[in-house]
Amino acid sequence: MLGRIKGDFMGAMFIFLLLMAFWLLISASADWQHLVVGAVFCSILTVFWSNLVISSEDNKTDFSVVQILLLIGYFYKLVIEIVLANITVALIVLNPRLPISPGMIIMRCDLKRSLIRVLYVNSITLCPGTITVELEDNLLIVHAFTENYAHELEEWPLYQRLLNLEAFYKS
Repeated sequence: MLGRIKGDFMGAMFIFLLLMAFWLLISASADWQHLVVGAVFCSILTVFWSNLVISSEDNKTDFSVVQILLLIGYFYKLVIEIVLANITVALIVLNPRLPISPGMIIMRCDLKRSLIRVLYVNSITLCPGTITVELEDNLLIVHAFTENYAHELEEWPLYQRLLNLEAFYKS
């Protein structure tokens, strides 16, 4: 079981650090007891992850420093987009005329890797005013709060960031 972690040490370390960061966010405390309990649980989850994901030597989690930096930049930009979308939705809702024009839009999604596609779809749903309804093959159906939101999604800068991230993966 631990041999699989040795075979993919970088992937296991990345998953452990992600889980530990999430633990620190939800525990809201950084005393030694919380850190020890978090490290134990994150280690156990990392071992289970390795058993589920890594079935052979060829199936490794390959991360480069550039990919991690691109992901950090992506999440930074996502937080900014979420805040801006919250402000926009609040202004629309507080407007006495309530200028909404809800509708569906069908978009093309050329992302190939499933993890990146899921990240993109969830990013759309995280932004207030938009909900991803379906992703099938390379078509994406999104419900938007206003017509402007729908058209802005077609040129969303986060989509281009994910295309750039995907370009760094080995085929």
